[in-house]
Amino acid sequence: MRRFVLRRAAYAALSLFLLSITIFLFVRVTGDPTVLLVEPGASKADLEALRTELGLDRSLLVQYGTFVRDIVRGDFGRSFYYRTPVLELYISRLPNSLLLAAAAMVFSLLIGIPSGIMAAVR
Repeated sequence: MRRFVLRRAAYAALSLFLLSITIFLFVRVTGDPTVLLVEPGASKADLEALRTELGLDRSLLVQYGTFVRDIVRGDFGRSFYYRTPVLELYISRLPNSLLLAAAAMVFSLLIGIPSGIMAAVR
């Protein structure tokens, strides 16, 4: 039993590690966000200052370490688009997400239970 639990914990840790790398790379692969955040015609000095402020001037390994450290601490960073903390955006949208999930669950139960009963009767 102990071996089973340890194996499952190892798979869970591996899954979280791979998920964190995937999320990190998806955010970084979209290109340089500083180009989108500054006004058109901004100088190279402005771009470099913003890269330094966002920590994009450091190596990918250091950026990933900072990303993981902040996630573990509960700091999900700031949205590039809205310029507000990501956690606030998440929490503000949570009620609508839960409402949508509840509606989907009710809809699936209304379709699934009668379908299951009809399949069992036949």
